[in-house]
Amino acid sequence: SGAGGKVFFVGVGTSEAAAEFAQQLDIDPRLCFGDEGGAAGDALSLKKGVGTMWNPPAVSAMMERNDQESLTALGEAYKNAADNIGIQSLAPKEIKDTLRQGGTFVFKGEELLLEHYDDKVGDNASIENILASISR
Repeated sequence: SGAGGKVFFVGVGTSEAAAEFAQQLDIDPRLCFGDEGGAAGDALSLKKGVGTMWNPPAVSAMMERNDQESLTALGEAYKNAADNIGIQSLAPKEIKDTLRQGGTFVFKGEELLLEHYDDKVGDNASIENILASISR
């Protein structure tokens, strides 16, 4: 960012999948990481399991806060990534790793400014909270 901050992206799956998503979404691949095996997710105590997967209200809210253009672009990025490296290389090697929820963590140095744990699919931190935390 202009203020000298960095955003890092960590997702389930392999480093190959992370690099492919970086390419598809035009993100610097040095900022994208695959958490194959879930060690980072475990260290952060991110939620996981079948019970975290079904959340119709959160999915509806996620669909409402994204316009058709952004949803289409994301879908195309997934499809292109799968076409480029194959769905087996895109998905985590361990199927249980697909049941991992995410989170959003904002730091200023070692100071934690925002900590959000997704309880279920689509239960993401609000962009307003993220932007408020980085403007401190």
